[in-house]
Amino acid sequence: MDKYNKPLRVEGAARRNLPQPQTYAHPIQGLYDKHSQEQQEDTTNSELSSGEKAMLRDKMTRSKRQKRIMSARDAALDYSLEKKYPSSSSQKKKGIVEEDNEWMERPKSIAEMGLLAEERIREARAKGHFDYLPGRGKPIPTDINENNPFVDRTEYFLNRIVQRQGAAPPWIMMQQEVDTETTKFRTDLERSLRLYVTTERDSITTSSMALREWRHNNQGYFGTLLEKLNGRLRSYNVMCPASVRKNRLDLEEELQDVYRRITTPSS
Repeated sequence: MDKYNKPLRVEGAARRNLPQPQTYAHPIQGLYDKHSQEQQEDTTNSELSSGEKAMLRDKMTRSKRQKRIMSARDAALDYSLEKKYPSSSSQKKKGIVEEDNEWMERPKSIAEMGLLAEERIREARAKGHFDYLPGRGKPIPTDINENNPFVDRTEYFLNRIVQRQGAAPPWIMMQQEVDTETTKFRTDLERSLRLYVTTERDSITTSSMALREWRHNNQGYFGTLLEKLNGRLRSYNVMCPASVRKNRLDLEEELQDVYRRITTPSS
């Protein structure tokens, strides 16, 4: 035998290092096994979830029933409260409906306006709106200056509006304030001087002693008050017409006037 055709023999460590043959599954067979495993898992899951689905279905049914009961209860409560305490939205809707009705009933001519006025008056009289009027059964008040030929009609109506509304020019308002302050000053001055002129036994003391003591104790205070009052009088005289201006006050004149009133016996 030729040495080149002689088969080789592998022994020892070289034989152990040779690669061993491996077996591989057929691809079609692997797909079939995977598909069957998934079918088994789906079957198991469907069998386990059927009970859970029933429980979920019952739970959803109960929750829907509870929601319907609660909504019906809330609707009944809202209706009863709306009947007892009308809300602003319902009042607005009612007002809109009434406005629409008034718009439909709005007269389009003078004759229709007269008919509508008579109808409204009859309705108000039937409801008793004219039973307790303030001037019912009393004569209509008249103003003596209304028919005065020496008073212009425009001036008369303007004066009446001013009187009824309580409005007046600024100088008239300031005149009232100045008069009030002047009256208060004279009242305080008389009260203060009376304490010095009249004793506890109501006997009249000498004028020189009473006035001297009063000037020593109170002249500075009342002098300051009089300066403020004269400042107000100056402001008033600037604003008012010349015919209604007021003179400034003098402390000595006011003091002598008050002293005469105190010491003069009343008849």
